Formats: sequence, C-alpha cells, structure tokens
Amino acid sequence: MTKTVNQQLMDNISIILKKSLSADATLADLREKKVASFENIFKKDAGFNCSANTFQPYVEEVADDLMLWQQTQAQETLVALVKKIEKLFTVLGSFEQSIVN
Repeated sequence: MTKTVNQQLMDNISIILKKSLSADATLADLREKKVASFENIFKKDAGFNCSANTFQPYVEEVADDLMLWQQTQAQETLVALVKKIEKLFTVLGSFEQSIVN
C-alpha cells in the first residue's frame, strides 16, 4: 500500500511540476506586461509554509514534504501533503482556465 501511495504522490507532484513551470512562465510574461501584480499565490492560511508569487516554491515545499513522509511515514505529514497537492491542482487548473478564456 505504501509503495502505491508513494508512487501516486510522486506522479501527482510530477504533473504539478510540469504545470507550474508553464504557469510560472505565463506569470512572468503577464508581470512583464504589468497585468499580474499580486504578492502570493496562496493566502497565509492555505497550509503552506512558504509564500511566493510563483508556483515553484510551493512545488519545492510539496517535494520536501514528500521526502519527509518517505522517511517518517507519519499520517499527519501525509494528510498535510495531500491537502497541499489538492490545493496546487485546484489553483493551477483555475489559472490554466483563466488564461484559456
């Protein structure tokens, strides 16, 4: 079971990484055009320790959390990790939709 969960987490983080690289490139372009001017992707109470105006630091935090979970197998770490992954998928999906429309 743990191997399956670990693989699913790695697969999801890989997808998030790819989406975040594209989103960060789009954000850089929007900032250059003075269209995007926010300070953070997530609010302070979103469950992330970092705060940034790009997705990459959040992806790094999730990857660090995965490594911590791999070492400890702590249920609390797993739950927090899954919540962060869900939030990233949600925000990246919304961002992609807003750019397409």
